[in-house]
Amino acid sequence: METKEILKKLCTECGISGREKEMLDIVRELLEDTGAEISLLPTGTVLARMGNKNAGYHIMLDAHMDRIGLIVTYIDEKGFLAASPVGGVDLRALAGSAVTVRGREDITGVVCTLPPHLSKDSGLTRDNIHIDTGLDPEEVKKLVSPGDSIIVMSNFREMAGNAVAVSALDNRAGCAVLIRCAELLCDLPENIRVTLVFSSQEETNESGAGTAAFGLCPDEAVVVDVGFAKQDGVPAGVSGKMGGGPIITISPVLSPAVTKGLEEAAAGLGIPVDHEVSGGRTGTNADGVSITGKGIPCGLISVPEKNMHTQAEMVCVEDINRTAEIIAAYIRKKGEPVNG
Repeated sequence: METKEILKKLCTECGISGREKEMLDIVRELLEDTGAEISLLPTGTVLARMGNKNAGYHIMLDAHMDRIGLIVTYIDEKGFLAASPVGGVDLRALAGSAVTVRGREDITGVVCTLPPHLSKDSGLTRDNIHIDTGLDPEEVKKLVSPGDSIIVMSNFREMAGNAVAVSALDNRAGCAVLIRCAELLCDLPENIRVTLVFSSQEETNESGAGTAAFGLCPDEAVVVDVGFAKQDGVPAGVSGKMGGGPIITISPVLSPAVTKGLEEAAAGLGIPVDHEVSGGRTGTNADGVSITGKGIPCGLISVPEKNMHTQAEMVCVEDINRTAEIIAAYIRKKGEPVNG
């Protein structure tokens, strides 16, 4: 399957934080030809094990599969749904958006906003989000309950420059990297085993990757996420050129050895990379994974993305393919015999 088709399948699924189990069947389908052994953790995290079960060296690859969204908090007397953000929803892009309410059946709604004729802003705050479904109160209450998920609707768009635009690319782009990587690793070296972790709840508390890492206790880990693409207003030191290769993060939180290994793999393939240098936490699953158990050497590689946390997130397909190639080459290198 082409990478664009993988992204389309991944991004049209719901799976907001806390509801990731909805992604199990699609991940299983996309990994069907790799021979990976699929399982589901209680947190909603999906594991895909590859390679010789008795191999001595174990590498964990993580990409969080949850997406941001909204959750119904109550239904008012007029039938409007009050909602709260799940994750870092960008309120600037939310006003007037069409949404899908995942109730007893899917219902289309619109995020209420004040007309510009009557207000200087949308009137939205994290504590003041309401959804209009067009239904009367009695009908709404038959179909919707507090706790139901809400996703912002977005059509999958193909852009110039082999780019795509759609919501949930944070971090379904990372999930696509893992799937592509699995295809490249179908014949792993006998001394290496790999577990792909499609982790839950990164957008809320980063718990999925940490609990998975604790159970797996790998020898090392590579986390795949999206990073900031270069565009107006984004600082150069924390961004990478979209279409110019992935971003490798350098941070005290991360393992210098794993970081260097990813850089060497990229150089060996002739793939350009950008760097994000952080003086502390990375804001990704790598922060939790690296301090799990006795500590896990961890690296971080990211796909440059524009318009993060909106319904028009953008990535370049080639960056996804290149990121997968780098990780696969790095893992194969780890499996080579040591001279002497």
